[in-house]
Amino acid sequence: MDTTSADRIDDFEELFHHKLAQMYYTEQELVETLDEMAINATNDKMSEGFADHRDETRTHVQRLEEVFAALDRPAERREDPVLDALEQERQTLEDAIEDDMLNMAYLNAAMMTERIEMTAYEGLSTMAKQIGYDEEIREPLESNHDEEESTYRELSAMQTASDMKSLWDRLTPS
Repeated sequence: MDTTSADRIDDFEELFHHKLAQMYYTEQELVETLDEMAINATNDKMSEGFADHRDETRTHVQRLEEVFAALDRPAERREDPVLDALEQERQTLEDAIEDDMLNMAYLNAAMMTERIEMTAYEGLSTMAKQIGYDEEIREPLESNHDEEESTYRELSAMQTASDMKSLWDRLTPS
């Protein structure tokens, strides 16, 4: 699987394919990242949520493979510098944080990642519609977007959950 950047993009369909390949890379990388976060989180609800979303992300990967197949193109990965920067920041914080603050860093990183994924899927769906692709291509992208949006809502609700509030109270001065 190629992970190189684009040489030259000459038409809208190639732009779509480039962005699709970046999403494929992103979703595959996130399976591993979510597994690590599920193991390292000290909050049971967060750990369980990351494990659940890891499994959901595996489904996202499969759906993207369906899109590639519908396009009659091999599944291709293209590095995504946005994801790579978020991953580097996550690793930096893991090395710098030794207590429950890591849960807060994970929550923030997860919310940022979900927003980026939602935006990427919105862009792919818009391009697919403009190109004139049928439901076979648009449907999996829209399903992934909807699940990312649902995950973002769950993470957002987690910010105010009682166990996270008690963590906020412990970490912030009165």
